[in-house]
Amino acid sequence: MKKYPAPRMAGSGRACAALAVAALAALTGCSEEPQQARKYSVPASLCGIAVQPSSLAPFLPGGSSLSTAEASPVKGTERCEVRVDGKPALTASQDWREKNARITAVALDTKHIDMAEYETTGSYLYEAGGAVARVDPCRNPTFTGDMFAIIEVRSPGLGSTAAMKQLITEYTDSVRQSEACSSG
Repeated sequence: MKKYPAPRMAGSGRACAALAVAALAALTGCSEEPQQARKYSVPASLCGIAVQPSSLAPFLPGGSSLSTAEASPVKGTERCEVRVDGKPALTASQDWREKNARITAVALDTKHIDMAEYETTGSYLYEAGGAVARVDPCRNPTFTGDMFAIIEVRSPGLGSTAAMKQLITEYTDSVRQSEACSSG
């Protein structure tokens, strides 16, 4: 059986190229605005839990001011909310769960972690929008379960999976050395 090339219209190559350029220009014109400059200092801790500013910075939007607030919404949970210009930017939590809780179950309870895109090492589950880590060893006479460190990025489109792995690792190591994991 003989094959014939598809019919070609005169000038179709130039027309396709022009269409591609126009589509690219339209997409570029519709892209998000460039990120606002950061006029605040990136903190070296999340409500007293040490992290490197360079590890935290990729997840913070530009803006004029940064504030943090601690909360204990339920017994066994400590939360640090980071706000930029009054808007939620990132939440870091320490959360006691039942003994041998699965890390994926904890992540499923976490609103800002995309379970379709995550990576895991067994003790850590992370993606660009957030992470969960089992803090082991962590013992406290008040709680008999397992401690989890959780980070949720509230400003979408910031950071990367690799940067989140770095941040959750630092945060978890600092939680492990904190009062929350003291033996009493």
